[in-house]
Amino acid sequence: MADSLKSTSLLTSPFSIPSPNSPATELLSRWSDTLITSPPAIIITPNTEQDIVSAIKFARLNNLTIIPAGGRHNAAVPITSNTLYLDLANLKSIQLDKQTSHVHIGGGALTGDVMRHLAQQGYFTAMANSNAVGVVGCLLGGGNCSQNGLIGWMADNVVSFRVVTASGDMLQISSSSTGEELALFNALCGTGHGLCVVVSATMKAYPLSSLNLSPASKDDPSPSIWSRTLIFPPTAIDAAIDAFLAASPPPDPMNVIFGFSRGPPGTPFAGKPIVLLTSTYYGPANEAEASSAGSILSNPSLVEKAVKADTVLVPFANANNTFDPINVHGGFKSMSSNRLARLSPQALKDAYGKYLAVTDRYPDAVRSALMFHSFNPSKMAKIGATPEGKARFIEDRDRGFCTIGVMWSTEPATRDALAELYDEAVTVLQKDDEEAGLPRRVFPGIMKFLPGRRDLLSEEKLAELDRLQEKWNGDGLFWSPYKA
Repeated sequence: MADSLKSTSLLTSPFSIPSPNSPATELLSRWSDTLITSPPAIIITPNTEQDIVSAIKFARLNNLTIIPAGGRHNAAVPITSNTLYLDLANLKSIQLDKQTSHVHIGGGALTGDVMRHLAQQGYFTAMANSNAVGVVGCLLGGGNCSQNGLIGWMADNVVSFRVVTASGDMLQISSSSTGEELALFNALCGTGHGLCVVVSATMKAYPLSSLNLSPASKDDPSPSIWSRTLIFPPTAIDAAIDAFLAASPPPDPMNVIFGFSRGPPGTPFAGKPIVLLTSTYYGPANEAEASSAGSILSNPSLVEKAVKADTVLVPFANANNTFDPINVHGGFKSMSSNRLARLSPQALKDAYGKYLAVTDRYPDAVRSALMFHSFNPSKMAKIGATPEGKARFIEDRDRGFCTIGVMWSTEPATRDALAELYDEAVTVLQKDDEEAGLPRRVFPGIMKFLPGRRDLLSEEKLAELDRLQEKWNGDGLFWSPYKA
């Protein structure tokens, strides 16, 4: 492919043409090596919108499929010799407008950079819990975040997009747009990958003072998040499950996360199975302690079963730092997420049994984990009842649980076994919802490669998504995870 590329003189930005014999995973560093089958035909790093227009013309002349990349964290995106890899790393501007309470975020900006930039100026917006994740890529898939209970998903907080379409047109679209541009805006808010190149997004920004966060300490006035973490041995799983479910749904400012993991290297639990129960509160620490969920997590009868129990105040700008170790690039990794309305104790125990069996059998799966995020869905359901909320491509907003499977291995056989583990675990966990007649729903932005289409949206919304793909990406110029 590299020898046959033509009209590189059209390109107005830096580019590189890999040798077909180059090690693909060394040349293109991503969070996961999954689905990198060969080097891309070309890597283009645009500096301007016009550079993107030039790249689109070049892709058409060479029959290439464009993949825009921000944080390089979506393991479901395949890289082949027919790929034009559009690296948006240079489009990472962050501009806060305090008069409008909006923040303008470039298509290549990373979560950690945006969080720190806003926090320094006393603001925040809906963000993912990984510093290394691209902001725009995350919100195009809905954007699960720690502030779900307060301000909704990331996609609920989008004001407008600046995009370049497959025809090379530059558009500014928002909920005030009309016709097909409005329809495109709504689809970008939830299932937006593969419709166009998003150059930037404008999101709502909120004063940190509105959260009434406690200071980190007497000597450090940094607005800080109350965080409580308990670690249990497997023998205490029943108590941990009961506490998690009793604390759900938590108050609006709180998140509760329950999970199965193995102790990280360098800790007393290294390689051993552990059960995690952790909570964060986006409000005053005394409110967190006094809440029913806070009381449950501090109950002496629960604490005595834990091998570790800590309560700390984390400066807002550092909220994601604890997850930095999993941001390392390389290895066979993927993430999957399903949204559930209910969970039973037995389903969680059965899922834990499956997790133990697979991670016992495959030592290179030691960094894999199954997590369960609980939040109060009332705010999201309220947003979904508005005309704007109904129009966006986010459904089943009354579900207050998200399952998150982090599947991480170094061997292909283990990768396949972990994928099977997650499918089996979800089948068990989904049983209560299925008995209630609720359809399975995946989280579009965190996809195993790839989910069944029926699990994404209702048939009506899927039909509209297909229509919009035909309208805006009819010849398949952009790779899409959602096409039929």
